[in-house]
Amino acid sequence: MSKSDKTTTTDHTVGEFVRLGKLHPHHKNPRNNDHAVDSIANSIKRFGFTSPIVANKDGTILAGHTRFKAAQKIGLDTVPVVYVDLSPVDAELLMIADNKLGEKADWNTDQLSDLLTGLKEQGEDLDVLGFEQHELDDLLDGLDDADPFGDSEPVEAEPPPLVESDLDFRLLKGNCLDMLKELPDNSIDSIVTDPPYELGFMGKSWDSTGIAYSVELWSECLRVLKHGGHLVAFSGSRTVFPMGVAIAEAGFEVRDMISWIYTSGFPKSLDISKAIDKRGGSSVAWFGKWLKDWRLKNNIKQKDIAKLFPSKTGGLTGCVGNWETGANLPTPEQFNLICDHFDLPFENIEEAERQIVGKHKSDAGGFVGVRLGDKGGNITAPASPQAQQWQGWGTALKPAQEPAVLARKPIDPDCSSIAENVLKWGTGAINIDAGRFAYGDDCHFGDTSELKDKSKSKGQSSTVGFGQSAAMNDTIFVSSEIGRFPANVYQCKKPQRSEKEQGLDHLTGKTGAEATQRKEGSDGLNSPRAGAGRTAEHVKNFHPTVKPIKLMRWLCRLLTPQGGTVLDPFLGSGTTAVSAILEGFNAVGCEMTADYYPIIQGRVNWAKAERNKEVLDGQKEQTDG
Repeated sequence: MSKSDKTTTTDHTVGEFVRLGKLHPHHKNPRNNDHAVDSIANSIKRFGFTSPIVANKDGTILAGHTRFKAAQKIGLDTVPVVYVDLSPVDAELLMIADNKLGEKADWNTDQLSDLLTGLKEQGEDLDVLGFEQHELDDLLDGLDDADPFGDSEPVEAEPPPLVESDLDFRLLKGNCLDMLKELPDNSIDSIVTDPPYELGFMGKSWDSTGIAYSVELWSECLRVLKHGGHLVAFSGSRTVFPMGVAIAEAGFEVRDMISWIYTSGFPKSLDISKAIDKRGGSSVAWFGKWLKDWRLKNNIKQKDIAKLFPSKTGGLTGCVGNWETGANLPTPEQFNLICDHFDLPFENIEEAERQIVGKHKSDAGGFVGVRLGDKGGNITAPASPQAQQWQGWGTALKPAQEPAVLARKPIDPDCSSIAENVLKWGTGAINIDAGRFAYGDDCHFGDTSELKDKSKSKGQSSTVGFGQSAAMNDTIFVSSEIGRFPANVYQCKKPQRSEKEQGLDHLTGKTGAEATQRKEGSDGLNSPRAGAGRTAEHVKNFHPTVKPIKLMRWLCRLLTPQGGTVLDPFLGSGTTAVSAILEGFNAVGCEMTADYYPIIQGRVNWAKAERNKEVLDGQKEQTDG
């Protein structure tokens, strides 16, 4: 009997009220729910706790993570819980099914519109229902030919009115080398930026210009930054070194390197064993030299061979010259074609057929050749002795971190110390307390539990750094109530689409193919390497390398004094400006790609509104207190 044929019944413990402290979220919960907590909290206040939380026997929540957070938010002591006794695998299946199965049903928009209209006419507050405002507007306006929850084509809406704020945002439209010249000397408090990594990512021309290595660029950044001001600039693990050299040559003092840990990168390693079998276990490294000698002996020109392998536009390429110099090797197909066309005395290379020995359980880990080369996720065994020798070898590690250079502009020559510079310019130091890692926050790359003993006497052992124990000899270590001392390693996930598209409801989205510049239905689009948004219907923030707001907020907090201004010379879709505003700072950004301007404005507008709400909520709490 297969798993799908098996029917089981489980006796569930009757619902009971349980203290919140006895429950804990599942560490693999795949649902992002922070944005829905307020709506659920309002619903609980209005209707009570109508749907109990489902938890495994050990208190791990399987269904109801959002209700759990809402209960915490409104200060409930106990919540109704139904306990189940499931294996770890069944628990994970239930957790996914609980979230997904509810999406199977569709709305009857006519009846829904009638219901909402009647409730609205009775003066009822529809905010407790969980709809976005634009969804309610569509339904209440009687748009019976549009399904706001379906796959209808998006409509370009009027941009929302600009949000009034005491924080200033300035967008400099154009090349940052030109735009930075508009800023006065010593006018910026910090620079938080994510320049091009110079890798040609997804074929983007702006990611291979060499601008990140430009001493001229970093010299302009140095000029506009206040004395002692800090710069943090991200880069790739292969390109951070030349960028760091350029930053130093511009006059910055390189202070540290910060690593953003995300662990969810896509492995880009070539399976050497499979590559060898593709060549039949044979090497053609000798062929380039042989080809040149043969060609010259027979008075054959390179272009006579290159004609067999025209470019996409029909022109000649330099492939033959590359083979002859050893820059690269011909593929088996190219080798065979040359041999057949010129009747060379060599046997054709035939791909060695690998035997299927199993199936991959998931796409996680492994080699590109395994995941993308084998249809159906087959596991294959080496076919040739050479391939067997190199089984398990690849060409790259899985990317799990991105480095950033932390640098500082030298202090004012008229100041004799950092302290004096800080008093004169307000810059020169980093805000340790504002940058502390809260206990339990996953940004700390190590044990996230709070230290039980808040202080240790001289000579005692104390937990420091990444959960390591060290003897305290000449210093007294005192653990802070407000969090751990910030480290140069920060861990957080890559941003979800919902985060990247806050404030963009009014924009028309692109298809996944348009956003990733891949052909619809192509293998390139189906590959996870096509990037974020490849499977989406309407992508509104189509910038391919968006940083998480949490990470950029931390950096803005760490480096910027109160009331200061943050500059990003490469603003992209606006994440640095959004983060600066949410932290209460002014922001200036340069961006040369016009397609990103509406995205920037929409996200910044949202950030200002969010900041205004935070300020009002803080004032209300002070008044109530």
